[in-house]
Amino acid sequence: MSGYDPQVEKLLAFSVEQYRELLQHAQKLSVILEERNPAQVSEYVSRQQQLQTAASRQDELLLPLLKADLTLWEQHRLYQMRYEFIRSILALNKLLLPKIRGMMAVTSAELGQLRGGRTFLAGYAPPAADRRGLRGVG
Repeated sequence: MSGYDPQVEKLLAFSVEQYRELLQHAQKLSVILEERNPAQVSEYVSRQQQLQTAASRQDELLLPLLKADLTLWEQHRLYQMRYEFIRSILALNKLLLPKIRGMMAVTSAELGQLRGGRTFLAGYAPPAADRRGLRGVG
């Protein structure tokens, strides 16, 4: 017997898959940020947050089980894979966060300019016709 609890291994395998998906999603987000498409960025950031929330919930179940015998689990292949995925995600997030914030700031500034332009252009609207004196014949 290997000494590993099969239930914990199952949770660990699921966690590895979650972090693999998170990393792949973050890598796609990096490409989308380079394309500078704000609508897609917003959608991908939202999905990234959903994936991170799901992984955090899974970790709430998994981490206490791993901590019970951490020295044993640290040697497990799945634990090491999970650790590497997390490290990669953190490094990528550190690079992506400033880009996301920058794009959001530019988008916000552009929206502000559009709103200001619409207000400015409203001053050029023709006045409403005064129709009080216009009556038909008869």
